[in-house]
Amino acid sequence: MQYSSKLKGSLLALLATISFSNIYIFSKLAMKDVNLASFGLLWFAFALLYNYLYYYFFTDRKKINSLSKKSKFILILIGCSEVISMSAFFLSIKLTENPAIVSFLANTSPIFVIFIGFVFLRIRYNFMAVIGIVVTLSGVVLINYNKTVSDLGSFVTPASIAALVFALFYGVSLVLARSEIKTIPSTMITVCRSSFLFLGFALYNLFIFEVPHYTADSLLYISIGSIFGPFLGVTLTFASLKFVDASITTLICTSRSFFIVIGAFLFMDLLPDNYQLLGGIFIILGIALITIGDIRQKSN
Repeated sequence: MQYSSKLKGSLLALLATISFSNIYIFSKLAMKDVNLASFGLLWFAFALLYNYLYYYFFTDRKKINSLSKKSKFILILIGCSEVISMSAFFLSIKLTENPAIVSFLANTSPIFVIFIGFVFLRIRYNFMAVIGIVVTLSGVVLINYNKTVSDLGSFVTPASIAALVFALFYGVSLVLARSEIKTIPSTMITVCRSSFLFLGFALYNLFIFEVPHYTADSLLYISIGSIFGPFLGVTLTFASLKFVDASITTLICTSRSFFIVIGAFLFMDLLPDNYQLLGGIFIILGIALITIGDIRQKSN
Protein backbone atom coordinates (compact mmCIF):
# COMPACT_ATOMS: atom_id res chain seq x y z
CA MET A 1 0.00 0.00 0.00
CA GLN A 2 2.90 2.28 0.88
CA TYR A 3 4.56 1.62 -2.47
CA SER A 4 1.35 2.14 -4.46
CA SER A 5 0.55 5.47 -2.76
CA LYS A 6 4.08 6.76 -3.34
CA LEU A 7 3.90 5.69 -6.97
CA LYS A 8 0.54 7.40 -7.34
CA GLY A 9 1.90 10.63 -5.87
CA SER A 10 4.92 10.55 -8.17
CA LEU A 11 2.77 9.86 -11.24
CA LEU A 12 0.42 12.74 -10.35
CA ALA A 13 3.42 15.06 -10.02
CA LEU A 14 4.75 13.80 -13.36
CA LEU A 15 1.43 14.47 -15.10
CA ALA A 16 1.39 17.94 -13.52
CA THR A 17 4.88 18.51 -14.91
CA ILE A 18 3.81 17.57 -18.44
CA SER A 19 0.85 19.93 -18.14
CA PHE A 20 3.00 22.76 -16.77
CA SER A 21 5.38 22.43 -19.73
CA ASN A 22 2.76 24.12 -21.89
CA ILE A 23 2.59 27.28 -19.76
CA TYR A 24 5.79 28.77 -21.16
CA ILE A 25 4.55 28.46 -24.71
CA PHE A 26 0.97 29.72 -24.36
CA SER A 27 1.71 32.53 -21.90
CA LYS A 28 4.60 33.84 -23.98
CA LEU A 29 2.48 33.78 -27.13
CA ALA A 30 -0.41 35.54 -25.38
CA MET A 31 1.79 38.27 -23.89
CA LYS A 32 3.04 39.23 -27.32
CA ASP A 33 -0.30 40.99 -27.81
CA VAL A 34 -1.32 42.01 -24.27
CA ASN A 35 0.39 43.41 -21.19
CA LEU A 36 0.93 41.51 -17.93
CA ALA A 37 -2.07 43.05 -16.14
CA SER A 38 -4.56 42.16 -18.87
CA PHE A 39 -3.04 38.73 -19.35
CA GLY A 40 -3.12 37.81 -15.65
CA LEU A 41 -6.70 38.97 -15.17
CA LEU A 42 -8.14 36.76 -17.93
CA TRP A 43 -5.71 33.87 -17.35
CA PHE A 44 -6.81 33.47 -13.74
CA ALA A 45 -10.45 34.28 -14.50
CA PHE A 46 -10.46 31.18 -16.72
CA ALA A 47 -8.50 29.28 -14.06
CA LEU A 48 -11.01 30.21 -11.37
CA LEU A 49 -13.89 29.12 -13.61
CA TYR A 50 -12.32 25.76 -14.47
CA ASN A 51 -11.31 25.01 -10.88
CA TYR A 52 -14.66 26.04 -9.41
CA LEU A 53 -16.64 23.92 -11.89
CA TYR A 54 -14.45 20.92 -11.08
CA TYR A 55 -14.78 21.60 -7.34
CA TYR A 56 -18.58 21.98 -7.56
CA PHE A 57 -19.42 19.03 -9.81
CA PHE A 58 -16.72 16.45 -9.06
CA THR A 59 -15.90 16.76 -5.35
CA ASP A 60 -17.68 16.52 -2.01
CA ARG A 61 -17.59 20.35 -1.75
CA LYS A 62 -16.35 20.66 1.80
CA LYS A 63 -17.41 24.08 3.12
CA ILE A 64 -14.74 26.53 4.15
CA ASN A 65 -16.63 27.26 7.39
CA SER A 66 -15.96 23.67 8.48
CA LEU A 67 -12.22 24.31 8.52
CA SER A 68 -10.34 25.22 11.68
CA LYS A 69 -8.94 28.72 12.20
CA LYS A 70 -5.47 27.36 11.54
CA SER A 71 -6.53 25.84 8.21
CA LYS A 72 -8.25 29.06 7.15
CA PHE A 73 -5.10 31.00 8.01
CA ILE A 74 -3.00 28.55 5.98
CA LEU A 75 -5.34 29.05 3.00
CA ILE A 76 -4.84 32.81 3.23
CA LEU A 77 -1.07 32.40 3.44
CA ILE A 78 -1.10 30.09 0.39
CA GLY A 79 -3.20 32.60 -1.54
CA CYS A 80 -0.86 35.51 -0.71
CA SER A 81 2.23 33.43 -1.49
CA GLU A 82 0.76 32.38 -4.84
CA VAL A 83 -0.01 35.98 -5.81
CA ILE A 84 3.65 36.85 -5.27
CA SER A 85 5.06 33.71 -6.92
CA MET A 86 2.88 33.68 -10.04
CA SER A 87 3.13 37.43 -10.59
CA ALA A 88 6.91 37.06 -10.46
CA PHE A 89 6.78 34.00 -12.74
CA PHE A 90 4.85 35.70 -15.54
CA LEU A 91 6.85 38.89 -15.10
CA SER A 92 10.04 36.88 -15.67
CA ILE A 93 8.55 35.35 -18.84
CA LYS A 94 7.47 38.80 -20.03
CA LEU A 95 10.89 40.34 -19.38
CA THR A 96 13.14 37.44 -20.29
CA GLU A 97 15.81 37.89 -22.90
CA ASN A 98 17.67 34.72 -21.93
CA PRO A 99 15.24 31.82 -21.34
CA ALA A 100 18.08 29.50 -20.27
CA ILE A 101 18.90 31.68 -17.26
CA VAL A 102 15.27 32.16 -16.20
CA SER A 103 14.48 28.47 -16.61
CA PHE A 104 17.56 27.54 -14.60
CA LEU A 105 16.67 29.90 -11.73
CA ALA A 106 12.97 28.88 -11.71
CA ASN A 107 14.09 25.28 -11.28
CA THR A 108 15.82 26.12 -7.99
CA SER A 109 12.48 25.84 -6.14
CA PRO A 110 13.32 22.34 -4.77
CA ILE A 111 16.26 23.87 -2.89
CA PHE A 112 13.92 26.28 -1.10
CA VAL A 113 11.40 23.51 -0.40
CA ILE A 114 14.06 21.22 1.04
CA PHE A 115 15.47 24.05 3.17
CA ILE A 116 12.05 25.13 4.49
CA GLY A 117 11.04 21.53 5.21
CA PHE A 118 14.34 20.82 6.98
CA VAL A 119 14.34 23.97 9.15
CA PHE A 120 10.66 24.48 9.95
CA LEU A 121 9.06 21.05 9.56
CA ARG A 122 12.05 19.00 10.78
CA ILE A 123 11.91 16.77 7.71
CA ARG A 124 14.94 14.47 7.54
CA TYR A 125 16.18 12.67 4.43
CA ASN A 126 18.02 9.34 4.36
CA PHE A 127 21.22 8.82 2.40
CA MET A 128 19.54 7.49 -0.75
CA ALA A 129 17.12 10.42 -0.89
CA VAL A 130 19.99 12.90 -0.44
CA ILE A 131 21.90 11.25 -3.30
CA GLY A 132 18.72 11.42 -5.41
CA ILE A 133 18.33 15.13 -4.65
CA VAL A 134 21.91 15.83 -5.73
CA VAL A 135 21.52 13.74 -8.91
CA THR A 136 18.21 15.43 -9.81
CA LEU A 137 19.53 18.95 -9.31
CA SER A 138 22.62 18.01 -11.33
CA GLY A 139 20.30 16.94 -14.14
CA VAL A 140 18.45 20.27 -13.93
CA VAL A 141 21.75 22.13 -14.27
CA LEU A 142 22.82 20.00 -17.24
CA ILE A 143 19.54 20.24 -19.11
CA ASN A 144 19.53 24.03 -18.73
CA TYR A 145 23.24 24.40 -19.46
CA ASN A 146 24.19 27.31 -21.63
CA LYS A 147 27.47 29.15 -22.04
CA THR A 148 25.76 32.32 -20.90
CA VAL A 149 25.12 30.72 -17.49
CA SER A 150 28.75 31.50 -16.74
CA ASP A 151 27.95 35.18 -17.15
CA LEU A 152 27.20 36.21 -13.57
CA GLY A 153 25.67 39.48 -14.73
CA SER A 154 22.80 37.49 -16.26
CA PHE A 155 21.70 36.45 -12.78
CA VAL A 156 20.95 39.99 -11.56
CA THR A 157 18.63 41.10 -14.34
CA PRO A 158 14.98 41.91 -13.45
CA ALA A 159 13.84 38.72 -15.19
CA SER A 160 16.29 36.58 -13.20
CA ILE A 161 15.38 38.20 -9.88
CA ALA A 162 11.68 37.64 -10.66
CA ALA A 163 12.41 33.97 -11.41
CA LEU A 164 14.14 33.57 -8.04
CA VAL A 165 11.22 35.24 -6.25
CA PHE A 166 8.91 32.77 -7.98
CA ALA A 167 11.06 29.80 -6.93
CA LEU A 168 11.08 30.93 -3.29
CA PHE A 169 7.37 31.63 -2.88
CA TYR A 170 6.31 28.64 -4.98
CA GLY A 171 8.25 26.53 -2.50
CA VAL A 172 6.54 28.28 0.42
CA SER A 173 3.11 27.55 -1.09
CA LEU A 174 3.82 23.84 -1.52
CA VAL A 175 5.22 23.44 1.99
CA LEU A 176 2.17 25.21 3.46
CA ALA A 177 -0.20 23.06 1.38
CA ARG A 178 1.61 19.87 2.38
CA SER A 179 1.33 20.79 6.08
CA GLU A 180 -2.50 20.92 5.89
CA ILE A 181 -3.29 18.65 2.93
CA LYS A 182 -5.05 16.12 5.18
CA THR A 183 -7.50 18.70 6.50
CA ILE A 184 -7.88 21.02 3.50
CA PRO A 185 -9.06 19.36 0.24
CA SER A 186 -6.64 19.95 -2.61
CA THR A 187 -9.49 21.23 -4.81
CA MET A 188 -10.34 23.86 -2.19
CA ILE A 189 -6.71 25.00 -2.24
CA THR A 190 -6.80 25.39 -6.04
CA VAL A 191 -10.05 27.40 -5.93
CA CYS A 192 -8.65 29.62 -3.16
CA ARG A 193 -5.41 30.07 -5.08
CA SER A 194 -7.21 31.05 -8.29
CA SER A 195 -9.47 33.45 -6.37
CA PHE A 196 -6.52 35.25 -4.80
CA LEU A 197 -4.71 35.49 -8.13
CA PHE A 198 -7.78 36.76 -9.99
CA LEU A 199 -8.42 39.42 -7.32
CA GLY A 200 -4.74 40.32 -7.27
CA PHE A 201 -4.63 41.00 -11.00
CA ALA A 202 -8.00 42.80 -10.84
CA LEU A 203 -6.49 45.18 -8.28
CA TYR A 204 -3.41 45.51 -10.46
CA ASN A 205 -5.56 46.65 -13.40
CA LEU A 206 -7.34 49.16 -11.16
CA PHE A 207 -4.02 50.42 -9.84
CA ILE A 208 -2.65 51.18 -13.32
CA PHE A 209 -6.02 52.61 -14.46
CA GLU A 210 -6.10 50.51 -17.58
CA VAL A 211 -9.00 48.72 -19.24
CA PRO A 212 -7.94 45.17 -20.23
CA HIS A 213 -7.80 44.55 -23.97
CA TYR A 214 -7.28 41.35 -25.96
CA THR A 215 -6.76 40.13 -29.49
CA ALA A 216 -8.34 37.03 -30.98
CA ASP A 217 -5.03 35.19 -30.77
CA SER A 218 -4.40 36.13 -27.14
CA LEU A 219 -7.90 34.96 -26.17
CA LEU A 220 -7.20 31.59 -27.79
CA TYR A 221 -3.79 31.17 -26.13
CA ILE A 222 -5.06 32.23 -22.71
CA SER A 223 -8.13 29.98 -22.81
CA ILE A 224 -6.04 26.93 -23.75
CA GLY A 225 -3.01 27.70 -21.59
CA SER A 226 -5.09 28.27 -18.47
CA ILE A 227 -6.47 24.74 -18.81
CA PHE A 228 -3.00 23.17 -18.84
CA GLY A 229 -1.40 25.33 -16.15
CA PRO A 230 -3.58 26.79 -13.38
CA PHE A 231 -6.23 24.09 -13.75
CA LEU A 232 -4.75 20.69 -14.66
CA GLY A 233 -1.19 21.41 -13.57
CA VAL A 234 -2.06 22.94 -10.20
CA THR A 235 -4.84 20.44 -9.45
CA LEU A 236 -2.51 17.50 -10.10
CA THR A 237 0.33 19.13 -8.13
CA PHE A 238 -1.70 19.63 -4.97
CA ALA A 239 -3.27 16.18 -5.38
CA SER A 240 0.22 14.65 -5.40
CA LEU A 241 0.92 16.21 -1.99
CA LYS A 242 -1.52 13.75 -0.43
CA PHE A 243 0.93 10.95 -1.16
CA VAL A 244 4.46 12.43 -1.27
CA ASP A 245 6.36 15.26 0.41
CA ALA A 246 6.51 18.70 -1.19
CA SER A 247 10.23 18.21 -1.86
CA ILE A 248 9.55 15.18 -4.07
CA THR A 249 6.74 16.96 -5.93
CA THR A 250 8.93 19.97 -6.73
CA LEU A 251 11.88 17.82 -7.75
CA ILE A 252 9.70 15.89 -10.18
CA CYS A 253 8.32 19.18 -11.50
CA THR A 254 11.84 20.31 -12.38
CA SER A 255 11.80 17.66 -15.10
CA ARG A 256 9.55 19.96 -17.16
CA SER A 257 12.69 21.08 -18.98
CA PHE A 258 13.15 17.48 -20.11
CA PHE A 259 9.62 17.39 -21.56
CA ILE A 260 10.21 20.71 -23.30
CA VAL A 261 13.28 19.15 -24.93
CA ILE A 262 11.19 16.11 -26.00
CA GLY A 263 8.47 18.38 -27.37
CA ALA A 264 10.99 20.38 -29.35
CA PHE A 265 12.26 17.12 -30.90
CA LEU A 266 8.80 15.73 -31.71
CA PHE A 267 7.14 18.87 -33.04
CA MET A 268 10.03 21.08 -34.17
CA ASP A 269 12.56 18.42 -35.24
CA LEU A 270 15.18 19.89 -32.92
CA LEU A 271 17.61 17.28 -31.64
CA PRO A 272 18.66 17.60 -27.97
CA ASP A 273 22.35 18.08 -27.36
CA ASN A 274 24.50 15.81 -25.19
CA TYR A 275 24.00 17.94 -22.08
CA GLN A 276 20.21 17.76 -22.43
CA LEU A 277 20.21 13.99 -22.92
CA LEU A 278 22.52 13.45 -19.96
CA GLY A 279 20.49 15.87 -17.84
CA GLY A 280 17.28 13.99 -18.65
CA ILE A 281 18.86 10.70 -17.60
CA PHE A 282 20.09 12.28 -14.34
CA ILE A 283 16.63 13.67 -13.57
CA ILE A 284 14.90 10.32 -14.11
CA LEU A 285 17.53 8.47 -12.06
CA GLY A 286 17.43 11.09 -9.28
CA ILE A 287 13.63 11.02 -8.99
CA ALA A 288 13.72 7.21 -8.78
CA LEU A 289 16.32 7.35 -5.97
CA ILE A 290 14.33 9.97 -4.03
CA THR A 291 11.09 8.02 -4.30
CA ILE A 292 12.71 4.74 -3.23
CA GLY A 293 14.52 6.47 -0.38
CA ASP A 294 11.32 8.14 0.82
CA ILE A 295 9.44 4.83 0.75
CA ARG A 296 12.16 3.05 2.69
CA GLN A 297 12.36 5.80 5.30
CA LYS A 298 8.62 5.83 5.99
CA SER A 299 8.32 2.05 6.01
CA ASN A 300 10.91 1.74 8.82
